[in-house]
Order: sequence, then C-alpha cells, then structure tokens
Amino acid sequence: MPDQRTASWGSEPWCAELAAQWARRLDRTSYVPMARESLEDRLRELVGELVDALRTSDEAERAGERVGEQLVRLNATGEDSLARSLDLLCRALLPASSDESTRQVFGLLASLASGYAAADRATVLDQQEHLRRALLRSKADSEHGLRASRDGFREIFRTTPVGVGICDRQGTFLEVNEALESILGYSGEELRSRTLAELLHPDEADFLANTYAELLRGTRDELRERRNLLRADGGEVWTRVSLATLPGGEELPGRFVVMVEDLRELSSLQERLQHQTLHDAVTGLPNRQHFRSRLETALAGLPATERLTLYQLRLDGFELINEGLGYEVGDEIVRTVANRLQGLVEDEDGLVARIGGTEFAVLIRQEQYTPEISEFAEMINEELDEPIYIGENGLAPTASIGVIQRAVGDREPTDMMWAAEVALRGAEQAGKRQWALFDPHRAPSERSDARLAAVMPGALELGEFEVRYRPWVSLAEGSLFAVEVRLSWQPSGCAELDHDECLRLAELSGITLPLRDWMLRTAWTQLGEWHAQGLRPQLIAGLSPNQSRDPDLVAVVRDLVDGGELDAGWLRLCVSMKALMSSGGEARDNVTTLAGTGVQTAAHEFSGAPSELRFLREFPTYAALLAPDVVRLVGECASERDTPEARALAGVIPLVRDCGVPVAASGVSTEHQARWWREAGCAIASGPYYGTPLDAAGTTELLRSGTAPYDLAG
Repeated sequence: MPDQRTASWGSEPWCAELAAQWARRLDRTSYVPMARESLEDRLRELVGELVDALRTSDEAERAGERVGEQLVRLNATGEDSLARSLDLLCRALLPASSDESTRQVFGLLASLASGYAAADRATVLDQQEHLRRALLRSKADSEHGLRASRDGFREIFRTTPVGVGICDRQGTFLEVNEALESILGYSGEELRSRTLAELLHPDEADFLANTYAELLRGTRDELRERRNLLRADGGEVWTRVSLATLPGGEELPGRFVVMVEDLRELSSLQERLQHQTLHDAVTGLPNRQHFRSRLETALAGLPATERLTLYQLRLDGFELINEGLGYEVGDEIVRTVANRLQGLVEDEDGLVARIGGTEFAVLIRQEQYTPEISEFAEMINEELDEPIYIGENGLAPTASIGVIQRAVGDREPTDMMWAAEVALRGAEQAGKRQWALFDPHRAPSERSDARLAAVMPGALELGEFEVRYRPWVSLAEGSLFAVEVRLSWQPSGCAELDHDECLRLAELSGITLPLRDWMLRTAWTQLGEWHAQGLRPQLIAGLSPNQSRDPDLVAVVRDLVDGGELDAGWLRLCVSMKALMSSGGEARDNVTTLAGTGVQTAAHEFSGAPSELRFLREFPTYAALLAPDVVRLVGECASERDTPEARALAGVIPLVRDCGVPVAASGVSTEHQARWWREAGCAIASGPYYGTPLDAAGTTELLRSGTAPYDLAG
C-alpha cells in the first residue's frame, strides 16, 4: 500500500507507487508480455482512472468495468491476479469509513470484477472462434493441417476452465470437457445422453428451439445470456451460456459449440460486497443506508392510513465501557443489545437496524396487538436491565429513546428519522434511561438551528462573522477601563445572532475552537491599533467550557502574544467556571500555565459555591465574573434589599474579595441595579446601562471619551 506519509491520496507519486506494487503482484501471478516500465506506466493510467472515478460517483461502475477489461487485455489473467488486484486496490482506495464512500469503493471494485470477467469470457470465445476458423482453413488446405488444428482444439477443449460441449442440431451433447462435468455435476457419459434443453427450465424450451433455428439459418451469429442451469443434484447454478454454430462439410452437418461459465464465485463476491455495504459489520443488522431504504419502501408500499412508529435509541454513557473494559467488550455488548432488540420485534412487523456506534433504530408497523409507545419503550429498557455477563462483570447499559409515530401519508423518511433524532436529544437532556415523543412545536427551532449550524463553517470561511466590543466600567469611579470582545453574525434570511447564540450554534456545528481562534486574533490586532493611537483599554475575552478546556489553548495564546509589540498583560481571558470545576482538570492546567505567559485569567459563570471560592484562593485568578443567572436573579429583586437571594449574594461578594479577587457583574440594565451592585461591593460591571456592544469604529469613539484603564488586580 502506498506510503501515506510521503504521498497524499490520489497524487501522482501516490499513483506511481500503487502502480509499481500492482505490477509486482501481477508479475507473481501471470505473464504480462511487456517490459516492467511499460506495465507500470499502463497501470498508473488505470490507477488514475480509478481515482478520478471515485471523485465522480456516477462514473465509478463504468470505470471499474473498463479497468477490468484492460487487465485482461494486458494478459493479467493468472489464477490469483484478480484476487491480488482487488486486495491491493481495496487497501489503497478505501478511505476513512463513511457509509456513502464505502458503498462507492465496493461498487467500483465489484464492477471492476465484472469487467474483468466479461473481458476474460470474450477472450475465451475469441479463442474458440479463431480455432473454428483455423479448423476450416486446415480442412481446405490439407488433412494433415486439419489433424494439427484438431490437436490444438483438443488441448484447449481439455484445459480451459470454461465448460465446453459440442452438440448436434437437436442440442444433444456429443462431446463435453471436464470443466462442464464439474460445473453441472454430471459425468461425461451422463451428459452425452442429454440435450441442452434438459438443463434449462422447461419454460425456456421454445426460446432455445428458436435460437437453434436462427443459428442454423445464419440469421443469428451467437447467443450469450446469463441462465440458471440445472445440476445433477437438483440444484441450480448461475452461469453465462454462449452458443454458436460449428459448421461442417457434407459428411459433417452443422453442430453447436456450447460454452458455460460458472458465475457463482463472481455472484458470491458481488453479494458479499452488497451485504457489507448495507449491513453493520459487528451486529449484522441493516445499517443506516439500508434502514432508510427499507423505511422508504414501507412508506411507498403501505396504505396512507397505516401507522408506523420509529424508536431511535442511544446507549447511555457507553464510552465508559469502551475506555474502562476495552472495545472488544463494547462490541460484545452492542451485539447482545442488537439480539435483544430483534427478539422484541419477532412477533411484530418490524425492523431493527444499527445506525451509529451505539445508536439503534426500531421501526414497527402499528397493528391491533402492537404495544403502545410507552409500553414498548419500557420493554426496551427492561430488556437492557437484564445484566450482560462478560467474564465476571455483569453489565446492564441503559438507553435514551426518541419516538415518532405517524401515518404513512404524513412523513417522508428523512422527516421521520430527523424527528426521532430530535426526540432522542430531548430524552437525553432529561437524564439517563428516559424516552421522549417528538414535539412538533420544537420542530421549527430545531430545523433552524440545524440549518444555521450546517452553514456556520462556511460563514466563518467567508468572513461573515463580526467582532464587537462591550464596555466594562469601574463602579467606584464610573470610568471605562476595558472592552470585552463579542461575536455577531447575520445569517441570510435570519435575525442577527448575538455572542451567546453564536457560541451555542458553534457547539452544534463543531467550529467552537476555530471560531475562538479567529475571534482572539481579530480582537488582538484591533487592540494593537488602539494602542498605536494612544488608547489603552484592557481586552477581555470570555471562553465557553469547551474553549476553556482545550489542550491547545495555551499554544494558541502564546502564538498570539509572542513576538508582538503589545504586552501579554493587556489580555484578560475569562475561563468558564463550569470547566474549572469539572473532573478533567484541563481548564485548571490552562489557567496555571497561562499565568506564566503574563496573560491574566478570570473565572466567569461564578455562582458562589464553596468549591468555587476555594478555587479562587488556590489558583491565579484576577477576577470573578458572576453567572448571568445570578445577575438576573438579583436584577429581579434589586428593589427589595432584604430578600433571601439579595442577602445571600451580598454575603458572598465579601468572601470573594477576601480571596483578593474583585467581583464583576454583567447584564446591568438600570441605574438602580448599578447602585445595588456598587453598594454590595462589586468592583466592575457591564450591560445595557453602560452601553451595548459596538463595532471597532464605534468603540474607538467611545474610548476617546473614556478615562485611563482600571486595574482589575488593584
């Protein structure tokens, strides 16, 4: 297999290396009448054709057939040539597993085998035709030449792997070779007492008789068709039958040459490839692609009033099993779960599929005695409650289940599968071992979120995001001391999304980290421009939990601040308190390491828990930003200073200050709230009362009207 470390998939070096390995394999299995260099050049062209075909899915099968035909023309027809070629190409061409790409590669290789076999069969028939013509020429020239030609024919007749028989005008076998005896399971003597018609289905007798007549009249040159022939044991064998005339002189009336090629091996290969494409390798269940196809068939074939119920379930916390006991144990549990789910639908018109790593789908046609949704969901969990014993361990995984039930005429397959996934996410949010019905009222927002998350990576690449800056002020002095970087995005056809919505959708989209890195680079560059103009605010950047625990965070920040004219101390990173309190420890490591770079860190989403106070004492933290929920709670009761909530928070703030850490509050919207926070001991604040996020130009004007920056640590 080409070295992936030195050549990328599909490149010229990659194709050349694959062609060289292919040539070496063919040299070991067949005689190719050309120089090694010429062979490698030709194979490189074929590799290029296969790579191009995989990049254009509708060309894959035709390209496979053409390449297979070219292998035969190169005389690469040794006993193991095809198997070794398929093995090499599978290893080289098969990309990272994905249902659509895997189907494409398998389809290409199957068509390659088909092309190879078809060309090989054509070559054999050409040889027979050449032999027939040679016999006629030899008879006309001399009896000696005729005998020589017959000897050659006999050798081919005896050694070819294709079954060959000579029949008279009525189709009775006169001569047969060993290959034909092996394919049909008859002895030579038994075959010579039978006709070709007896080996076909009785319904095809008229068709065969008409073919005989056309061949004898010369209105038809040959017959080539795939047919099931009857074996001696009563079974059938899938073959390609070729029938042509073998003309003779006056003393030797016209005869037929029958060639029978056994297609069972090729058919078996195609069936295996097809099965692997449509079924899960671990459980043998239909995969997502096959399940969707079966769902489409059900929706197209059942009356519109019939009701279908789709259960989509995902095993809870399965990563603990894989990581703690090993993936072999995980696979065994997945197989057991698959078997138990199949047992639940044995008496139903239903289907079970594995549509993901730990995801299963159960489709049931609702009939008179089919359990109701709640009953069947409980049956699933009761089945899973029974421990699965592997060695000394009894494991009982639970599952979250999403359910959608609709009349056949109400939904398309993609709608039902999407709705079941939405319901499943709702069940998982409720906790483990829960089930939930699809809520149609959530559908519009779910679809909108999915659409926005899908286009988000492209929006980032195209520069559709904007950076804005929210002012932070000193409550004691009333002066502007810092700006907080905030994201904004205006998707096409939607309202503008603020910072929190951008981060939420980024989590769904998977671009949380690239979005963070772009935001920090953009804001740091702008901060440098402000400093060049004599404006010196601190830059505050809040990070989400995933952004805070990223192992590459320190490297990203170092690349940002090293080598520039700005001192690292002008950047204040607000790390998520949720991430700091989690068990992994990555966020805490980041805070400790960042302290050595000169970047100052704060903890946001602070709620005043004892464990959070301990963190403020033990780690280098320069501010504690209160959680938005806490700020809103106080905002609702700020007019009542003696409420339990207000007293509790007023008691927490001095404790934080005793740790040497100032307290910050965001979301301050009124003068009354601002006065309450100042009197409670809060040092800094932001919110609508102090100004909404502005673009760079608007923030520049704001900074020009502000005072000197306030020192968070002071």
